[in-house]
Amino acid sequence: MKTLASLAAILLICLSGPGWAADFDGSRPLLCAPFDIAECMVGPQCTPVTLEDANVPNFIKVDFKGKTLSGRRPSGGNETTAIQNIHQVQGETILQGAETGRAWSIVIDQDTGQMMGSVAGFTPAEERLGFILFGSCTADF
Repeated sequence: MKTLASLAAILLICLSGPGWAADFDGSRPLLCAPFDIAECMVGPQCTPVTLEDANVPNFIKVDFKGKTLSGRRPSGGNETTAIQNIHQVQGETILQGAETGRAWSIVIDQDTGQMMGSVAGFTPAEERLGFILFGSCTADF
């Protein structure tokens, strides 16, 4: 009986795996939370910064159907930006867009929901600036 219960548990886990992957393939809205971010300037220098310093939302809603990212910045403003490209490549969901002179890209692992993102552009003083961020996404919110 114990062996049958173990076999049933293993079968349930194996059968539910593809369901987890479907959460991150663009078929459901996501809530992503960046947790680590670095600011990079020209040269080999990247410096860890807080989400508040970079004015990056604590939570980013990904609406695949409406093709938007949205969130509330630490400075208080609600922001929404268009997703201009969505690609499914080798187990990853890739989102891309551009706004106010900056280009951004987010890659979400379809198996785990882990995410990486980057933002690149020029500051008002014409300095080249970029951010790299790491986080996690969930479809259960």
